[in-house]
Amino acid sequence: MDFPAREPTSSQGGLIITIAIIAGLLVLAAPAAAQETPLSTWRDPETRCVYLKVGETLSLRYRRDGKPDCASVQQDNTDASITRSDLRELTQQMTRSIEELRRDIGAVRREMEHTRSELENIRRETRQPRAQ
Repeated sequence: MDFPAREPTSSQGGLIITIAIIAGLLVLAAPAAAQETPLSTWRDPETRCVYLKVGETLSLRYRRDGKPDCASVQQDNTDASITRSDLRELTQQMTRSIEELRRDIGAVRREMEHTRSELENIRRETRQPRAQ
């Protein structure tokens, strides 16, 4: 028995496109979902260091500060944020340092000027013939 060929209707064409888009999105989302799987960790009972386990490989896990994630390594509990008073104090220290540099540069300039004038005096004395 032979079936007559039928043209797909517009609603069937839209359904096929929708199914194709959904299938494409699922294929694209699969690698991203695989990356979001949590890594398994293992803690060494002797050193109490945490290791990341990827397949058969163990890698030492590090904290945000770059130190190993081990119980024996002291954690930095200080708050790393800079407050307004810290910023104000640093600004005042920088201002004082700049003023000290300006004074030092002024002293060097005065010394250079004094040395230059002494050299000019020596040149003048050597040019003049001595009266005998």
